[in-house]
Amino acid sequence: MADLLQLSIVTPEKLIVADDAEQVNIPGTEGDLGILFDHAPILTTMRAGTLSYQKGNEIIAMVVSGGYAEVTANRVTILAETVEFKDEIDLERAEAARKKAEETLSRSDLGHDEFEDAQKELFRAIARLEETQD
Repeated sequence: MADLLQLSIVTPEKLIVADDAEQVNIPGTEGDLGILFDHAPILTTMRAGTLSYQKGNEIIAMVVSGGYAEVTANRVTILAETVEFKDEIDLERAEAARKKAEETLSRSDLGHDEFEDAQKELFRAIARLEETQD
């Protein structure tokens, strides 16, 4: 049996996952991270994307919309803004969000905060749509 990581995934509303994992894959803002047993401690920000973990032969995947990841002493703690499992994603809603964000980003009168918010929504919508593709 492989050495296991203790994984916790939390949103502001609730604990989503408390499980053991052989590997955790994190969508970091500076690039994707693969965390295995005895990984060096790290604290990083996450971008919208697919977060997954392996437990035995099973890979459990979900979409996060950003947040933080901390790795310490074989413990991985994910503090995510939102988490959606593949079967929870509403394709029509995700596509509508993508279109709305693209329309907003095409405006020339956007302020800095509006631009960042629309960009964040676009990235989240794309991550949700990508996760549902097989």
